[in-house]
Amino acid sequence: MSDRVLIDLTISAPVEEVWAALRDPEKIARWFGWESDSLAAEVDFIFVEHATADEATKVLTFGGFGGVQDRFEVLADGDGARLRVMRSGPADQTSWDDVYEDMTEGWITFVLQLKQALERHALAARRTLWLTAPKGERDGARPMAALGLADLTGAAPGSDWTRSLPTGDDLSGKVLYASRWQVALTVPAWGEGLLICHDAGSWIDGGGHGAGMVVLTAYGLDDAAFADLEGRWKTWWQKSYPA
Repeated sequence: MSDRVLIDLTISAPVEEVWAALRDPEKIARWFGWESDSLAAEVDFIFVEHATADEATKVLTFGGFGGVQDRFEVLADGDGARLRVMRSGPADQTSWDDVYEDMTEGWITFVLQLKQALERHALAARRTLWLTAPKGERDGARPMAALGLADLTGAAPGSDWTRSLPTGDDLSGKVLYASRWQVALTVPAWGEGLLICHDAGSWIDGGGHGAGMVVLTAYGLDDAAFADLEGRWKTWWQKSYPA
């Protein structure tokens, strides 16, 4: 078996707070996934029924599938914490460079949401919109290019970004994370929320998110403001990626 680091990031919060955010289902629901009637059941299934926690070492291990096992490791890092998402799998997988994996990108999305939720909002209530495109052949660009964000895949974390998006939003903020497959951007206009855009590796075989997805997380928006935001993005998405 060999270990592979899926993402390694620091969180400006005490180790115990980060660990609690991985163990308490109510707290997990404040950062994991998106608003859905099934969120509580998903949290229970993943983090309770199919996870084993080592309280002493702060390691959370998820049930393996096909010889692959994922785990979260929480380590002290000065006054804050370091969170590593690890995968153990067959040692013959010698190179994962430029390999797309739906589950890997999902973990990355979720722990970036955790970082923002803890550092900026102390796990306050959020409002989250999830948009995904079904699998299948289609014309047009994947979500990052369609939104005009593809050039940010090589941006340095902490760098500034500014865009006039085809949704009608004029936004700016900081790059939180960037890779070939997804970018995560802070959005002060959404109450220091997040815009995460994720391209899948294949239009047809992209995994659970099909051709890609966008996750918008907002804090402090009232019902009218969030409804307006949701309406703009859903209208654009449905026009760009019809079912």
